[in-house]
Amino acid sequence: MIIYPAIDIIDGKCVRLSKGNYSLKTIYSDNLKDVAKNWISNGTKFLHIVDLDAARSGIPTNIQNILEIRKLFPDLFIQVGGGIRTLDTIEKYLNHGINRIVLGTKVLKNKEFILSLNKKIRQHIAIDIAIKDGELAGDGWEKTEKENIKSFIEYLELNDIKMFIITDISKDGMMQGINKVSIEAVLNYITTNAIISGGITTIDDVRTVLSIDKSKINGMIIGKALYENSIHLSEAIDECR
Repeated sequence: MIIYPAIDIIDGKCVRLSKGNYSLKTIYSDNLKDVAKNWISNGTKFLHIVDLDAARSGIPTNIQNILEIRKLFPDLFIQVGGGIRTLDTIEKYLNHGINRIVLGTKVLKNKEFILSLNKKIRQHIAIDIAIKDGELAGDGWEKTEKENIKSFIEYLELNDIKMFIITDISKDGMMQGINKVSIEAVLNYITTNAIISGGITTIDDVRTVLSIDKSKINGMIIGKALYENSIHLSEAIDECR
């Protein structure tokens, strides 16, 4: 089981939102490289990076900041999401060594976009299954779509998508623990692999995720709990060994 420390970026700064609300923003650092270096020193070999400016606008505003982290730490496995809505942006990230691309809004609004990606690229794609009030959310999690969750996942799996990120937006950044029922409900639709995100607040939450379905769950993303020191990264990594 992999722990992915999260680095969310607005205006080149490391931030965390609450429930994906841009008006509820906490800035933790204006030095992204130092943040990455800190997580590495605590034992990680993985990072989950989100361009929150791009998630809202669709323009990859922080791409250079992200590629600088890639260049500085070549041995890290880095997955990147947030406003990635064109083949050009996907290829730019992959060509510069980003390991996995997380797509959300683009595929939610047009799932046939996946068909425009060759099978080699699809091997590097994860789809964000972000749940807000029981519906799939996009556009920086600010809007929901009526797409049926089960059929959406089935379509993507049929077209060679093998990784999904399950996010309960109501729990994200709230430091209130995870919604196990919500996670399991979405996980039931997935036959491939999933990463869990949203609400992992204590080491007990890490243990709860570990207790769900190890045959499907590849890892978990932890954000605010690391920045607020309610979980120590090295402890979480040890728990998952």
